[in-house]
Amino acid sequence: MSSSILNKVQMFLAESNKGSVKISDEVIKKFGEDCIQAFKKQFTQERDPSFKVRMSNIGRPLCQLQMEKRGIKGEGMPYHAKMRNLFGDLIEAAAVAVMSAAGIEIQAEQEKVKYKFNGDSVEGQFDVKIEDKIWDIKSTSQYSFDNKFGENGGFDAIYQDDAFGYVAQGFLYAKASDSKFGGWIAINKSTGEWTLTETPLISDRYEKEAIDKAKETIHAVNSNKKFERCFEDEPEYFNRKATGNRVLGRTCSYCPYKKPCWGDGLKYAPQQQSQGKNPKWLWYTEISNPKENDNA
Repeated sequence: MSSSILNKVQMFLAESNKGSVKISDEVIKKFGEDCIQAFKKQFTQERDPSFKVRMSNIGRPLCQLQMEKRGIKGEGMPYHAKMRNLFGDLIEAAAVAVMSAAGIEIQAEQEKVKYKFNGDSVEGQFDVKIEDKIWDIKSTSQYSFDNKFGENGGFDAIYQDDAFGYVAQGFLYAKASDSKFGGWIAINKSTGEWTLTETPLISDRYEKEAIDKAKETIHAVNSNKKFERCFEDEPEYFNRKATGNRVLGRTCSYCPYKKPCWGDGLKYAPQQQSQGKNPKWLWYTEISNPKENDNA
């Protein structure tokens, strides 16, 4: 049972809190090598500048992929993004080491795969294979751990709000390796807690929907389908009442191409009706009800 993965990890970590535990030299050596590779990956590894649809990005909105393929200049990453990515890689390396030390058999790791269909193909590299299933390892924030991968979330929560394409990515990894998709092994990077978010026992419908959508996306990108926004702006609400203003939704707000997509009318501003000292900031597409002048 997949729950044994979490049980073994928790038991191992609890035991290590009491005193030293036995870990093979092979596991320790591999962890060191994985950390070195993670550092090289983030700072010295040459990157292919050309655009390509991959399993890691195929679940993203089509409009975003079209922008990237066309070479549209998006927002630059903040300076700390590289450290954030490095933390994720190091946590993943630590997760594999801990699972190995806990007696969990890692059947395959970081294996490259390719899925072919209708003359097209898409490549990727999955994290781990355990108990004959493909698992994706995620380092998460406290919020995502609680509300996406943890007790307040679960597979359906991810499936319904999957801006980063985790579901399509996972099922494609599994399909390409002739395996089942187990789900996500999530680690809270703030507390060190672990959880497993498993796919439903009967997941054929989810798998078919995810792969069909991936096929549509890659065909649309490869055939240079006419660009259309995948999302509309949304009415703004303050204290549960519509303000008359319009804002970007969550997915568009995080998109690096929102400015070229929405044009010069897009404005980043404090929430107009808020009287707080530190109001939240929103991306406005239309401000028909601006903040009142305090000096009026």
